Amino acid sequence: MKPFYRDCFPPFLQPGERLIIASDYCHNAALPFVPAELRTPRTPSPLEQRVRGALGNALGKVTKPLGPAINNRLANNPVTRAVSGSAGNSAPRPVGREGETVATYAAGDFGDNYGRRPDRDLSEAVFELQDTIEDAASDAIEHMMYGLPMEGGWSSMAGRFLVDLTNAGDEPRFQALTDRRLIVLVNRNKSWLDGTPKCDLGVAVPRTNIARVTAHSKAVTKGRFDVTFADGSWIALGSLHRENMEGIVAAFHQGL
Repeated sequence: MKPFYRDCFPPFLQPGERLIIASDYCHNAALPFVPAELRTPRTPSPLEQRVRGALGNALGKVTKPLGPAINNRLANNPVTRAVSGSAGNSAPRPVGREGETVATYAAGDFGDNYGRRPDRDLSEAVFELQDTIEDAASDAIEHMMYGLPMEGGWSSMAGRFLVDLTNAGDEPRFQALTDRRLIVLVNRNKSWLDGTPKCDLGVAVPRTNIARVTAHSKAVTKGRFDVTFADGSWIALGSLHRENMEGIVAAFHQGL
């Protein structure tokens, strides 16, 4: 256990709690995204608020003068006029003066009928189907290579573990096994100049809630291990280094 890993955890230990092994934390990219309704709204840091405010002001100054100019150029464009003129079921709306709305025939809106072109509906459906197929193929490849990353609903112990870790915010960086708990710390440091981690508690679960910790069987996953909870749900955790993963698994099964 590297001293750097070990030194992060003492501030988060309970009185009398003994640190057994600490490691880096490698997030499994195949884990599902926590639904929006289960996420805790995050308050932006003062630095983020200042950056967003500066960017918002700068973008506002750039985009506001461009609005009328873009509208006029679109309205006077031969392609726009041609598409507008081809709409036989309604007369083109007058556009071109500042503040007026550009005709949206090219987007499938024909005058007051507000209908959509069938060919556009079909093309959008085809693109959506293609995206769905690509996503399914990507998931199938990930599952074939790495296996499922989690089992259990959002109300299960594994689901609540992921929800709590996600709501902690920032990047999970370190994990440790103590004689009482499994702990994951997140890094609050957002400085580009000083890379020293500023750790905070991400999630912690009592060892009594954990049924077993097992190394993943597929060699391609290197440092992955699966944590199975008392209710039968489980989640994939991991390290960038296989020896760290093996140390955590061994410590759990030795009852340390």
